[in-house]
Amino acid sequence: MSSTTMASVKSSGIVKAKSGSKVDTSFRKRKSHTKSRSGCVNCKLRHIKCDESKPICNNCTSFRVSCTYDRTLKSSEALALQPWSEQVFPLLNARETHLIYASLASLSLNRQVLTMLNDHIRESDPQAVKNGFLFKDQHLRYLNQFHEKTILSLKMNHKLDLYRRESVRLAIREPFLLHLVLAVTLMHERLAASPLTTEPPSIQELYHHATGSSQLNQLLSSHPSQLSRVQKDAMFMGTILLACTSFAQLDASLPLASHWPFVSSPHDLDWLKICSGKRVIQKLADTHAADSALRDISYEFVLSGPAARVELLPEEDAIARLPEPLRRLLRLDHAGVSAKTNAYYDAGVVVGRVLPLEISEDNLLVSLVLVSFLPVRFREMLEEKDAKALLLFAWYHAKIGQFGRWWVWRRAVTEGRAILAYLERYYGGTVGGDEELLGYPKKWCGMEVMVNEGMT
Repeated sequence: MSSTTMASVKSSGIVKAKSGSKVDTSFRKRKSHTKSRSGCVNCKLRHIKCDESKPICNNCTSFRVSCTYDRTLKSSEALALQPWSEQVFPLLNARETHLIYASLASLSLNRQVLTMLNDHIRESDPQAVKNGFLFKDQHLRYLNQFHEKTILSLKMNHKLDLYRRESVRLAIREPFLLHLVLAVTLMHERLAASPLTTEPPSIQELYHHATGSSQLNQLLSSHPSQLSRVQKDAMFMGTILLACTSFAQLDASLPLASHWPFVSSPHDLDWLKICSGKRVIQKLADTHAADSALRDISYEFVLSGPAARVELLPEEDAIARLPEPLRRLLRLDHAGVSAKTNAYYDAGVVVGRVLPLEISEDNLLVSLVLVSFLPVRFREMLEEKDAKALLLFAWYHAKIGQFGRWWVWRRAVTEGRAILAYLERYYGGTVGGDEELLGYPKKWCGMEVMVNEGMT
């Protein structure tokens, strides 16, 4: 064999060793490493060791894929790396670095938020995990819908940015509030297009409302010293959402004779009780404290807050704003009348203050705050179906229905009409037959006022 051929064979690496000679067995060995059994999904798909940095590992950061530690991915999702998306929730501030890095603006939150939410559920609500409930992509879509649409429809004053930021931030921290956020979003989706729709609540809506309400009640039974600042703020935000859902939670498909006051149930006037209960929970949650993120919001739910922007009539002037036939019927038309001498006085002051208000966001809040100050005795009179108390309540319904919010208008029209029908059936000679007393509520609670323009 020529030297040229020999060199060629050697370079090709196929020279055989002579019999009895040692063979060079040296080759590049793969470095051994300890398996990462709790690494992120994407590192496992890439077959590399995950450093397990949370919430985002360094490998995913440099490779620009969305990092997730969620073990419950569907098989179709687990077969491919999750891309780095630019669509995010603009809802957290820099101080929340223990939840999500301050640089979230450039990261995908889809998997990150789901992982965190499910981690909170595993820690705080083991029963939900046993029942097979964890948050999925559809829930994240509803959370975004709440932030972009539903919270706007609930807006009752100028502090919109604070409402949007804190409601979602607290919902991510407290699962019970997240359930209530999803419940009100699903309700909004169902009712906004047609406030008098007969479509029943979905199983999802009922589940989230019941779960959120139940968990909130458990917190309310705790001593304030056992509650964190976040829990207290979330409790107060939860009562705001519950007040809205309880106001809208009414089956408009039923005939009027199937509604209160024709029929009685333990849930009669729940919305009114929750409106009054907000002040109690506000005191329990101590949202006026300097460390409360809801401090500015909480002042909107006392008379000193809204009254600072709206000139509320003095009590005597408010009574004078009631129509003369109504004042005469309630015996509020003589000098010296007061809450001590007349059971209808406080409610008359509320209605007299609400009636002249212009239709605006701030004045809707004022109307709801005012009704929360109705005395317990007047609510008992409503439960007893006192005719004069019902008539005064119908005037209140007629006014607030004009504000046009989807969660207000539905009850104002339906329950207002039921009150009027009840009065005409059982008190036709004294109250139901007086057109001066019923004209205003009939106009604004009547079916002819079912205008959907501007309904939000």
